[in-house]
Amino acid sequence: MTAFNPDPPFGPVLRRLRQERGYTIDEAAKRAQVTANYLGDVERGQRNPTMKVVGRILAGLRVSWVEFAQRLESSADVHPPL
Repeated sequence: MTAFNPDPPFGPVLRRLRQERGYTIDEAAKRAQVTANYLGDVERGQRNPTMKVVGRILAGLRVSWVEFAQRLESSADVHPPL
């Protein structure tokens, strides 16, 4: 069983999802109603968005909360806590 990681690689998972869907950071930010700078900061782990903003980002990327959670979980398996 994998240990609980309180800091999963949230931003990199969002970046990977965005890239897989073929969106530029500008396109994804517009769809999520945030600035490209803000979204870039989130992807780099420099900002912690609220759940409401995460929901907008996921909706803009057409990603369900379930898919996002699954990606976080599988990414945490690859990047275990220190």
